[in-house]
Amino acid sequence: MNSVHNLLNEVNLKTKPIESSGSKYTIPNEVFERLKLNTQFKLYHLEDNFNAPCCCAFFLVDNEWEKDNLRALKEQTGADLLIGIQTSDKFMATNNVIDGIVCCEIEQAHRIVHQLQAMLSVHGSYIAMDLNDVISLFDQCPYTQYAESKLYLSDDLTKQNKQEVDEFIDKLPIRNVKNLLLYTHSIESTSLEQFSEIVEMIDRRNDDSDMFLHGMALTNTLNYAYISVMYPIEPQQS
Repeated sequence: MNSVHNLLNEVNLKTKPIESSGSKYTIPNEVFERLKLNTQFKLYHLEDNFNAPCCCAFFLVDNEWEKDNLRALKEQTGADLLIGIQTSDKFMATNNVIDGIVCCEIEQAHRIVHQLQAMLSVHGSYIAMDLNDVISLFDQCPYTQYAESKLYLSDDLTKQNKQEVDEFIDKLPIRNVKNLLLYTHSIESTSLEQFSEIVEMIDRRNDDSDMFLHGMALTNTLNYAYISVMYPIEPQQS
Protein backbone atom coordinates (compact mmCIF):
# COMPACT_ATOMS: atom_id res chain seq x y z
CA MET A 1 0.00 0.00 0.00
CA ASN A 2 2.84 2.34 -0.82
CA SER A 3 1.47 4.13 -3.88
CA VAL A 4 -0.69 6.58 -1.91
CA HIS A 5 0.56 6.48 1.67
CA ASN A 6 3.82 8.26 0.94
CA LEU A 7 2.43 10.64 -1.68
CA LEU A 8 2.07 13.69 0.54
CA ASN A 9 5.60 13.18 1.85
CA GLU A 10 6.95 13.10 -1.71
CA VAL A 11 5.36 16.42 -2.71
CA ASN A 12 6.84 19.79 -1.79
CA LEU A 13 4.07 21.43 0.20
CA LYS A 14 5.82 24.81 0.37
CA THR A 15 3.48 26.98 -1.64
CA LYS A 16 2.93 30.70 -1.88
CA PRO A 17 0.75 32.20 0.88
CA ILE A 18 -2.93 31.96 0.02
CA GLU A 19 -5.95 33.68 1.41
CA SER A 20 -8.05 31.67 3.82
CA SER A 21 -10.91 29.82 2.17
CA GLY A 22 -12.69 29.41 5.46
CA SER A 23 -11.77 25.73 5.75
CA LYS A 24 -9.36 24.41 8.35
CA TYR A 25 -7.26 22.48 5.85
CA THR A 26 -6.30 23.42 2.31
CA ILE A 27 -4.65 20.96 -0.08
CA PRO A 28 -2.65 22.58 -2.87
CA ASN A 29 -4.05 21.88 -6.34
CA GLU A 30 -0.91 20.07 -7.50
CA VAL A 31 -1.12 17.69 -4.54
CA PHE A 32 -4.83 17.08 -5.15
CA GLU A 33 -4.23 16.31 -8.84
CA ARG A 34 -1.43 13.90 -7.97
CA LEU A 35 -3.70 12.20 -5.45
CA LYS A 36 -6.28 11.71 -8.22
CA LEU A 37 -3.59 10.42 -10.60
CA ASN A 38 -2.27 7.99 -8.01
CA THR A 39 -5.69 6.61 -7.08
CA GLN A 40 -6.61 5.34 -10.53
CA PHE A 41 -8.49 2.07 -11.03
CA LYS A 42 -7.81 0.51 -14.44
CA LEU A 43 -8.78 -2.59 -16.41
CA TYR A 44 -5.74 -4.01 -18.21
CA HIS A 45 -5.41 -6.41 -21.11
CA LEU A 46 -2.38 -8.54 -22.00
CA GLU A 47 -1.37 -6.22 -24.82
CA ASP A 48 -1.56 -3.06 -22.68
CA ASN A 49 1.37 -1.04 -21.39
CA PHE A 50 1.85 -2.15 -17.79
CA ASN A 51 3.91 0.96 -17.06
CA ALA A 52 0.70 3.02 -16.96
CA PRO A 53 0.38 3.40 -13.15
CA CYS A 54 -2.65 2.70 -11.00
CA CYS A 55 -3.39 1.80 -7.41
CA CYS A 56 -5.93 -0.95 -8.23
CA ALA A 57 -5.38 -3.05 -11.37
CA PHE A 58 -8.10 -5.27 -12.85
CA PHE A 59 -7.83 -8.02 -15.43
CA LEU A 60 -10.31 -10.36 -17.15
CA VAL A 61 -9.95 -13.92 -15.89
CA ASP A 62 -11.11 -15.29 -19.26
CA ASN A 63 -8.07 -13.85 -21.00
CA GLU A 64 -4.94 -16.01 -21.26
CA TRP A 65 -3.12 -14.58 -18.28
CA GLU A 66 -0.15 -16.48 -16.85
CA LYS A 67 1.18 -16.03 -13.33
CA ASP A 68 4.27 -14.22 -14.63
CA ASN A 69 2.07 -11.79 -16.60
CA LEU A 70 -0.01 -11.05 -13.53
CA ARG A 71 3.04 -10.56 -11.33
CA ALA A 72 4.50 -8.17 -13.91
CA LEU A 73 1.18 -6.30 -14.11
CA LYS A 74 1.05 -5.76 -10.36
CA GLU A 75 4.69 -4.81 -10.00
CA GLN A 76 4.96 -2.51 -13.02
CA THR A 77 1.73 -0.62 -12.33
CA GLY A 78 2.62 -0.27 -8.65
CA ALA A 79 -0.89 -1.47 -7.79
CA ASP A 80 -1.88 -2.01 -4.17
CA LEU A 81 -4.54 -4.46 -5.36
CA LEU A 82 -4.78 -6.85 -8.31
CA ILE A 83 -8.39 -7.91 -8.90
CA GLY A 84 -9.61 -10.48 -11.43
CA ILE A 85 -13.00 -10.02 -13.10
CA GLN A 86 -14.64 -13.39 -13.76
CA THR A 87 -17.35 -13.41 -16.44
CA SER A 88 -17.65 -17.17 -17.04
CA ASP A 89 -17.22 -20.47 -15.21
CA LYS A 90 -13.44 -20.27 -15.56
CA PHE A 91 -11.96 -20.40 -12.05
CA MET A 92 -8.86 -18.59 -10.83
CA ALA A 93 -7.63 -18.81 -7.26
CA THR A 94 -6.49 -15.84 -5.23
CA ASN A 95 -2.87 -16.04 -4.06
CA ASN A 96 0.03 -13.81 -3.09
CA VAL A 97 -0.32 -11.97 -6.44
CA ILE A 98 -4.12 -11.89 -7.00
CA ASP A 99 -5.93 -10.11 -4.18
CA GLY A 100 -9.53 -10.74 -5.19
CA ILE A 101 -12.05 -11.96 -7.76
CA VAL A 102 -15.29 -10.22 -8.77
CA CYS A 103 -17.91 -12.30 -10.62
CA CYS A 104 -20.15 -10.40 -13.01
CA GLU A 105 -21.47 -10.15 -16.57
CA ILE A 106 -18.99 -9.09 -19.24
CA GLU A 107 -20.82 -5.82 -19.94
CA GLN A 108 -20.55 -4.90 -16.24
CA ALA A 109 -16.76 -5.13 -16.04
CA HIS A 110 -15.96 -1.51 -16.86
CA ARG A 111 -18.74 -0.24 -14.58
CA ILE A 112 -17.24 -2.10 -11.61
CA VAL A 113 -13.86 -0.47 -12.21
CA HIS A 114 -15.47 2.94 -12.67
CA GLN A 115 -17.70 2.83 -9.61
CA LEU A 116 -15.00 1.61 -7.21
CA GLN A 117 -12.84 4.54 -8.25
CA ALA A 118 -15.80 6.95 -8.17
CA MET A 119 -16.47 6.01 -4.55
CA LEU A 120 -13.12 7.46 -3.43
CA SER A 121 -13.48 10.93 -1.93
CA VAL A 122 -10.66 12.35 -4.04
CA HIS A 123 -12.70 11.63 -7.19
CA GLY A 124 -15.68 13.65 -6.00
CA SER A 125 -18.18 11.06 -4.83
CA TYR A 126 -21.05 12.52 -2.79
CA ILE A 127 -20.77 9.79 -0.19
CA ALA A 128 -17.26 8.43 -0.34
CA MET A 129 -14.88 5.92 1.15
CA ASP A 130 -11.13 5.68 1.50
CA LEU A 131 -8.75 3.51 -0.52
CA ASN A 132 -8.10 1.52 2.65
CA ASP A 133 -11.80 0.59 2.71
CA VAL A 134 -11.45 -1.04 -0.72
CA ILE A 135 -8.31 -2.85 0.40
CA SER A 136 -10.06 -4.06 3.57
CA LEU A 137 -13.11 -5.23 1.61
CA PHE A 138 -11.08 -7.53 -0.63
CA ASP A 139 -8.95 -8.63 2.31
CA GLN A 140 -12.11 -9.79 4.08
CA CYS A 141 -13.93 -10.95 0.91
CA PRO A 142 -11.48 -12.19 -1.74
CA TYR A 143 -14.37 -13.67 -3.79
CA THR A 144 -17.33 -11.39 -4.49
CA GLN A 145 -20.44 -11.32 -6.65
CA TYR A 146 -21.65 -8.16 -8.37
CA ALA A 147 -25.35 -7.44 -8.99
CA GLU A 148 -27.10 -4.32 -10.25
CA SER A 149 -30.53 -2.97 -11.12
CA LYS A 150 -31.58 0.05 -13.16
CA LEU A 151 -33.56 2.81 -11.45
CA TYR A 152 -36.17 5.23 -12.71
CA LEU A 153 -35.12 8.87 -12.77
CA SER A 154 -37.49 11.20 -10.95
CA ASP A 155 -37.55 14.03 -8.44
CA ASP A 156 -38.21 11.46 -5.74
CA LEU A 157 -35.80 8.70 -6.70
CA THR A 158 -36.55 6.50 -3.70
CA LYS A 159 -40.34 6.64 -3.88
CA GLN A 160 -40.39 5.94 -7.61
CA ASN A 161 -38.03 2.97 -7.25
CA LYS A 162 -39.09 1.49 -3.91
CA GLN A 163 -40.67 -1.64 -5.40
CA GLU A 164 -37.77 -2.21 -7.79
CA VAL A 165 -35.20 -1.78 -5.03
CA ASP A 166 -37.17 -4.07 -2.70
CA GLU A 167 -37.39 -6.81 -5.35
CA PHE A 168 -33.71 -6.41 -6.22
CA ILE A 169 -32.61 -6.70 -2.59
CA ASP A 170 -34.93 -9.66 -1.89
CA LYS A 171 -33.18 -11.68 -4.61
CA LEU A 172 -29.73 -11.17 -3.08
CA PRO A 173 -28.33 -13.81 -0.69
CA ILE A 174 -27.09 -11.21 1.80
CA ARG A 175 -29.12 -11.97 4.90
CA ASN A 176 -26.08 -13.12 6.90
CA VAL A 177 -23.34 -11.41 4.95
CA LYS A 178 -20.82 -9.56 7.13
CA ASN A 179 -19.28 -7.40 4.40
CA LEU A 180 -20.83 -5.81 1.35
CA LEU A 181 -20.59 -2.72 -0.80
CA LEU A 182 -23.53 -0.62 -2.00
CA TYR A 183 -23.29 1.94 -4.79
CA THR A 184 -25.91 4.24 -6.28
CA HIS A 185 -25.27 6.05 -9.55
CA SER A 186 -27.46 8.87 -10.78
CA ILE A 187 -27.29 11.40 -13.59
CA GLU A 188 -29.53 13.79 -11.67
CA SER A 189 -29.10 15.30 -8.25
CA THR A 190 -30.17 12.83 -5.58
CA SER A 191 -30.64 14.04 -2.01
CA LEU A 192 -28.76 12.45 0.84
CA GLU A 193 -32.12 11.70 2.49
CA GLN A 194 -33.19 9.62 -0.50
CA PHE A 195 -29.89 7.79 -0.56
CA SER A 196 -30.15 7.14 3.18
CA GLU A 197 -33.50 5.45 2.60
CA ILE A 198 -31.88 3.05 0.12
CA VAL A 199 -29.07 2.35 2.62
CA GLU A 200 -31.65 1.59 5.30
CA MET A 201 -33.51 -0.78 2.97
CA ILE A 202 -30.30 -2.75 2.43
CA ASP A 203 -29.47 -2.62 6.12
CA ARG A 204 -32.88 -4.04 7.11
CA ARG A 205 -32.36 -6.92 4.70
CA ASN A 206 -28.97 -7.78 6.19
CA ASP A 207 -28.90 -9.27 9.70
CA ASP A 208 -25.15 -9.46 10.17
CA SER A 209 -23.46 -6.55 8.43
CA ASP A 210 -19.98 -5.82 9.76
CA MET A 211 -18.53 -3.66 6.98
CA PHE A 212 -21.37 -1.98 5.12
CA LEU A 213 -19.58 0.25 2.62
CA HIS A 214 -21.66 2.55 0.49
CA GLY A 215 -21.16 5.36 -1.98
CA MET A 216 -23.18 7.61 -4.25
CA ALA A 217 -21.92 9.41 -7.34
CA LEU A 218 -23.35 11.83 -9.87
CA THR A 219 -21.63 11.39 -13.24
CA ASN A 220 -22.37 11.60 -16.95
CA THR A 221 -20.87 8.27 -17.97
CA LEU A 222 -24.28 6.63 -18.39
CA ASN A 223 -27.72 7.91 -19.35
CA TYR A 224 -29.54 6.09 -16.56
CA ALA A 225 -29.37 5.56 -12.80
CA TYR A 226 -28.66 2.25 -11.13
CA ILE A 227 -28.04 0.61 -7.78
CA SER A 228 -25.41 -2.09 -7.34
CA VAL A 229 -24.24 -4.40 -4.57
CA MET A 230 -21.02 -6.36 -4.25
CA TYR A 231 -21.16 -9.18 -1.70
CA PRO A 232 -18.98 -12.16 -0.72
CA ILE A 233 -19.45 -15.64 -2.17
CA GLU A 234 -17.80 -19.02 -1.82
CA PRO A 235 -15.54 -19.71 -4.82
CA GLN A 236 -16.81 -22.44 -7.18
CA GLN A 237 -14.05 -24.31 -8.91
CA SER A 238 -14.83 -25.38 -12.46
